[in-house]
This record gives sequence, C-alpha cells and structure tokens, in this order.
Amino acid sequence: MFHRWFDKTASEEERSELMALLGNPENDEEIHTLLKAAWQRLEESEVVFDKEQSEGMLRRVLEAAPAVGGVSVRESRRSVITMRGMAAAAVILLVVGAVAYFQFFRSVDTQPMAASVAEKKKLPIDVPAPSGSNAILTLADGSTVVLDSARDGLLTRQGGTQISKTNAGKLVCKTLNQNPVPAAILFNTVSTRRGGQYQIVLPDGSKVWLNTVSSLRFPTAFTGGERVVELTGEAYFEVEKNEQMPFRVHVNSPGDKGMDVRVLGTHFNVMAYDNEAEIRTTLLEGAVKVFKGDKSSVLAPGQQVKLDKQGGFKLDEHADMELTMAWKNGFTSFKSADIKSIMRQVERWYDIDVVYVGDVSGRTFSGGISRDANLSEIIRLLEVSKIHFRMDGRKLSVTP
Repeated sequence: MFHRWFDKTASEEERSELMALLGNPENDEEIHTLLKAAWQRLEESEVVFDKEQSEGMLRRVLEAAPAVGGVSVRESRRSVITMRGMAAAAVILLVVGAVAYFQFFRSVDTQPMAASVAEKKKLPIDVPAPSGSNAILTLADGSTVVLDSARDGLLTRQGGTQISKTNAGKLVCKTLNQNPVPAAILFNTVSTRRGGQYQIVLPDGSKVWLNTVSSLRFPTAFTGGERVVELTGEAYFEVEKNEQMPFRVHVNSPGDKGMDVRVLGTHFNVMAYDNEAEIRTTLLEGAVKVFKGDKSSVLAPGQQVKLDKQGGFKLDEHADMELTMAWKNGFTSFKSADIKSIMRQVERWYDIDVVYVGDVSGRTFSGGISRDANLSEIIRLLEVSKIHFRMDGRKLSVTP
C-alpha cells in the first residue's frame, strides 16, 4: 500500500487504511525498515522506482514539505538528475515527507490514528482529487456520449468525418473526405464538468486541451475561408498552420462580453470563465489578434491581453507563463491571489461549493499544489496564514 499510494494506484479505502497505519507509532519500526531496505537496494545500484514513480514522489514531497515547514509554498526547481540520482533524491525526500505526514496525521485528531477506515472518513475536510475526465460529447443530433465510460475506438461517423476515442483518453476527429459538402457539416460539443479535463484533436489536426467546467463547439469539417470554434471556460490551443484558412476562436460570455481570437498557426491559452473578472488570452508561440468590436490587440509570445467586463483591453507584456499553463501541467497554482480567486479554482476542480463567513479579504497568497492532491492538502497550505475552513457535505465554509 505504501508504494501504491505514491504511484496513485491505491483505492480510497487503501489510502485511508494506510494513513491510519502510518499514524500509529507502533508501526514506526516497520516503516523505518521499509525505507532502509529501499535505500540499501538503491546503494546496490538496483532501480527501486522507475523514472515516472521517482519524479512523482519527488514532486509530491517538494509540494508537501512547505506546508509543514512554513516556508515559501512554491520554488522553481529546474535541474538535470541522472536516473540513479533521481531515485536517491526521491528516497531521501520520501523519508522527510513520511515524517511530515506522520506528524500531520497524528495531530489531526485527539483520537488514536489507528482508527477504522470508517472513522477516517469523518475527517473534517477529506475530498479526494477528481478521477476520470468527467467529459461529455454532445453530438449534432443532441445525443450524448459519456467519454469516461465509452469504449476506445470509433464512436461515430458523421458524413465524411469519423470521431474516435483513443486509449489515452483523447477525442480524435478525422475528416475522410478532403472536400466535404457544406450541407453535410455538423457541429459537436465536448464539455467538461467540475473536476474534468479533456483533449481534442480537431478535423484539421489542431489540438485543444479543455480545462474543467469548459466546452468547445466545433464542426465535423472546416470549410469556407475560416476555421471557427466556440469556447466557454478555458482551453489551450495548438493550431495547425493554414494561411488560406485562418483559425478563429469565438469566446462565449454572457451579456455580449465575449471576444474573438484569430490565428494562422500558434500556441495560446484562453481563460474565459463567467465568474472571473476578465477574459485572458496568453500567447506562447506564434502570433494572435484578439478583438472585440472595434478594439483589437496583436500579441507577441510571452504577452497576455485582458478583456474586462466593461470591454476594456489591457496588455501585459511579461505574462507569467508558468502560472497560465499550471492547469494543463497538472497544478492548481496562484500568485498574489486573494482567497476568493483561489477558491473559485478549488470549486471548479473539487466539485464543491464555497461560502464565506466573515471578512476574509485583504490577504493574498502565492503557491501551488498538484491537482492529484486531496482537498485537505491545499487547505493545509492556506491554513498556515490563519484562514479557517469547515466542511459540511460538499459545502466548504471559509472564515477569518
């Protein structure tokens, strides 16, 4: 269970049982023996963990350690580590992380931590990270396909286009007829619910990564002088270049607050949630033109344009690329953000509702944590700054 916990194959029941075992002082000797044996095997140049497991353990411990030590939550760590060196670092940090977890789980409750699995589920805040893509394909005829449960392979054929789901959990639209008849063009929509995320390959080969609580409407084939898709929520695009047929993203937003992004071939991110104050378009590669009515802005790589609810444009020439792309890279991240903006991310990802009791404004936070983490782990990061939380079903109350 110890190894399964770190490589994310343990069930929720196994995870709860393991936490109870780790929290029992009677098991310290056995835990020490396990860690020592792993280290000794490493000294003999035997690979204890594969590369993916080592990177995962290293990332988890680096994310967990600041929550215990009270130091800066996020550090930028970029280094080249050999396979054996990475495993060594993982085992060393595993010891540190294990001690931190032991201390935390022994202080959560006054009851013995060797409690039953049923008692562990009574922890005040214990919402697991989402599992599955939580994505739905809505076809042109109104029928729906739940992508988590759909079999891999061909899902449907629409005119000259076939739509398939790969074993990597990706939707691929392939145009079989290179000259589709305009009358045969249909529109489909992929949408993600709370805690969902999905990748789509469009008929022209362009790739789209859809964030949680988002949707993309797209045709079965691109015809005419422009490739047009419609977005709500957030998505990252890698567009195939076609100078004869520019690519345009129409961003839907209530009250005619949306905008359009026009490109030839480029990599960019659009964040346009209804409950956020701004629509943000960030360019990573190539060039895009963002326009709303008679206002427009052309972006260069590394720049971001913000459209506020009054229709005003604001250009940031040195946008934080790491922060913008955190969601796609598997992190919940924030920089100089107030608690309410952080909680909007938490609501979308963990499928909970947040209410505020008292004034929690006036404080800002910087940090980040893996999207694989349970809600309790991100809560611990914020509680260091004396923000308090209470869970009641799927409702999280936040108090000063």
